[in-house]
Amino acid sequence: MMVRYGVPRGPAVEGELVRLTSRFTSRLTALVSWLLDTRTGEKLFRRAVGLLYLDYVRRPLVWTVGRIAEEFVRSGRHHGKSPRIDRERMLFAQSVLAAVDRVAERRTMSRDYLEHAGLLWARALVNSEQDAARTRFRAEREVGSPWVLVIAPTGACNLECPSCYSGRSAGGHMMPFSELDRIVTEAKALWGIRVVVFTGGEPFMYRSEGKGILDLADRHRDLLCLIFSNGTLIDRDVARRMATTGTSTVALSVEGLREQTDARRGAGAFDRTLHAMSVLNDAGVPVGISMTATRENCRDVFSDELLDFFFTRNSIFYGFVFQYMPEGSDPDPSLMPTPEQRLWMWERSWEVIEKRRIPLFDFWNHGTLIGGCIAAGREGGYLYIDWDGNVLPCVFAPYSDTNIHEIHAAGGTLNDAWASPFLSEIRAWQGKRVEEEGAVVCSTAGGQLVCTCPVRDHYADFRDMVLKTDAQPAGPSAGSCISNNGFVRQMTQYGQDFVRVSRDVLDKEYT
Repeated sequence: MMVRYGVPRGPAVEGELVRLTSRFTSRLTALVSWLLDTRTGEKLFRRAVGLLYLDYVRRPLVWTVGRIAEEFVRSGRHHGKSPRIDRERMLFAQSVLAAVDRVAERRTMSRDYLEHAGLLWARALVNSEQDAARTRFRAEREVGSPWVLVIAPTGACNLECPSCYSGRSAGGHMMPFSELDRIVTEAKALWGIRVVVFTGGEPFMYRSEGKGILDLADRHRDLLCLIFSNGTLIDRDVARRMATTGTSTVALSVEGLREQTDARRGAGAFDRTLHAMSVLNDAGVPVGISMTATRENCRDVFSDELLDFFFTRNSIFYGFVFQYMPEGSDPDPSLMPTPEQRLWMWERSWEVIEKRRIPLFDFWNHGTLIGGCIAAGREGGYLYIDWDGNVLPCVFAPYSDTNIHEIHAAGGTLNDAWASPFLSEIRAWQGKRVEEEGAVVCSTAGGQLVCTCPVRDHYADFRDMVLKTDAQPAGPSAGSCISNNGFVRQMTQYGQDFVRVSRDVLDKEYT
């Protein structure tokens, strides 16, 4: 369990400190926001980043930034009054700073890259409330806009992994580059997005109008770009180009170490991933890993052996854990981690973040960091567009009631897609499940911040929303899943079983 420390303070004292800190950091944020948008502020930021590459300066600088970050984290609370949630957000921020310290020390992130990408991150974090597009969106709709756009430009893939969530599109469909560029441009203009995420298929297989995804990154150097890839198509030329652009990072897909990865992705897949990791590190491009946790490998992906290999020996910057979801090709609910395993993963993940200072993020178990489910275009969240233009709430929820190509052909925009009945229904459901300042995480059937995935934790509700809005299947098995009563019962029971297993532990921890 998480270590707690510090001088005990009464509720009144604590509340007054939070109010004073919030007032101070709000004014400081406004000042920093203004400064970062000036040429002088940019020069100062770049010089500060340069100090990270002076070994005798870096550690004190990182320590100082960490102390300042703690106050920003504490005053920037948007959900939950639980001291544990504050502590988790602080620990995760510290793990990111520790990761920056490691990659700067080993020079696996170039100074040029960190200067450019770091400035974008800084502007994104402190300017989000002042952004004109976001302000306009909120004024018109009385709710904040999405912060991230996730898009799969192609369904083609050069691997055939069993039980892949996305499957593989017939004929390897590609979205036209001009349409892809229009979508990203609209997302910036209408929503003020700061991050675009490419998934697939295999994003590096994308070619349209003679262009690929890195051409899009070149066109939008004001956006951070995260690419989920199997790594098999990344060579030194690709790595050097990413380093030159200075905005893209790759999360390489693995299933564990060599044995587990090759068993699912094919013989030699692990070594090809290591090669991609090596050339990206040599070019100074930050690298992460993306792991699918199943009932069979969930302990392996959190093992000290794996963490040592990737984060200590190979200087991986960050990691994502995606708990297996039975969607896509060959959906199999029996591959999901058991409720008991999922609770263990929750405990183990925070142990890793706190004691090893590794930013390892689990989208299901770490809902406390992001206010629960962030799908369906939720404020500060994201929505997903596939290679055929279908607009979906999430990559793990393959149902859609709107298509961006059709919307554009009719003269509409991304705002029309965001307002679709299906996405609107999910956002309304999210609002009912998570109180704005609720402290309890798992108090009712299905729970709150840890248990807010409509697919994994509330499948019966999710099925009702699909049927109510006449959302159509957009995946190879989606239609059969939603109409299969046995599948529906399995998924619904899973959510109920996790509440039963976790309620006592989570209620105690988050009150």
